[in-house]
Amino acid sequence: MNLFNLPIVSKKIIVTRIICFFWIIAKIMSWKVWLANRFFPIVPPFNFLFFPAAIHLILFIFSVAALFILLLFPSKRWLQKGIIFIEIFFCLLDQNRWQPWEYQYIFIILALVINYKNERNAVASIAFIFISVYLFSGLGKMNPVFSQNIRQEIIHAGIIHVNNLFQYNFLLFHCGYILGFIEILSGIGLLFHQTNKIAAAILIIMHISIAVLFGYINYDLIILPWNIAFAMILFIFFISNKPILIRVSALKQKWNFLFIIFFAAIPVLNFFGYWDFFLSGSLFSYKTPDMYIFIHKQGSGKVLSPFFEINKNKIPGSNAILINVRTWAFKEMQVPAYPELRVYKKIKLQLIQKYPDMVADYIVYKYSGGKKI
Repeated sequence: MNLFNLPIVSKKIIVTRIICFFWIIAKIMSWKVWLANRFFPIVPPFNFLFFPAAIHLILFIFSVAALFILLLFPSKRWLQKGIIFIEIFFCLLDQNRWQPWEYQYIFIILALVINYKNERNAVASIAFIFISVYLFSGLGKMNPVFSQNIRQEIIHAGIIHVNNLFQYNFLLFHCGYILGFIEILSGIGLLFHQTNKIAAAILIIMHISIAVLFGYINYDLIILPWNIAFAMILFIFFISNKPILIRVSALKQKWNFLFIIFFAAIPVLNFFGYWDFFLSGSLFSYKTPDMYIFIHKQGSGKVLSPFFEINKNKIPGSNAILINVRTWAFKEMQVPAYPELRVYKKIKLQLIQKYPDMVADYIVYKYSGGKKI
């Protein structure tokens, strides 16, 4: 098969298989987030969605099995519909499952279902999802906290040697903004025939670099299959001899306007605090809130000791034991905790109910005015 000369139908089939394959890998890597037998609290959006652990297990088996069958038979529309139904219901049982890759994969399969009679509209809708993700991901990085953290990582890694930490270096000081700007320009570049191949090449390099870096430091490994999948799809869609072009007419047909709503319109609300970070393409922006638990008396909460941050104390003069909720989620589930205040509040309530004799303070750091407070 010549990957540089693929017809639209073949592109759709190959992309479907890529999504299914790497989706299965991500599910297996993060298997604990999909089950209820764990220490990290289950956080459904509504209390009536608390289901027995057996239901979570059954849904997990159905989910992986359905994706595997679709991997073998990528054109089965009834199977695509079934996967969408299973995944939406599955995610409603725990908001920690609302990971960016899960959200994007669901909509990619939805694009196939909506446009099952029109392959060109299907791939155009999927390409639009990609462009929107890069645009909002880049915009999310245009903040001083992201730039500061990237600057510190560059210095610690020794990529740029600084003799005087107070010495001003333009590229180093603005590196975060530059990276965000490049991602924005590359996302926009995918829209135009004159620039889409160059833009795709830049983004592929970005994905490969992220995969290599995070694999090397052995951190947040759940993003590896996601980045590899996106790099492969970018190659198929835009590096081939006939790159995909977004047509406005394609997004106007049938239910394709949903992609405009959920990937272009609603994400804007995130900048005003009215839509979730993970559903808005705000990826690695350092704008998401974090929660820390300071345990003064363990009581029955001693069972959480595998997730204690030993020798880390954020309160001067206190002997409290620290749990970083994000780190806890990574250790147990291989995914970050869903970074929204409403989720943290429910986690707190569940921990109080489950460990009533544990005395703890719950502190949330959030992004405001260009810094974490």
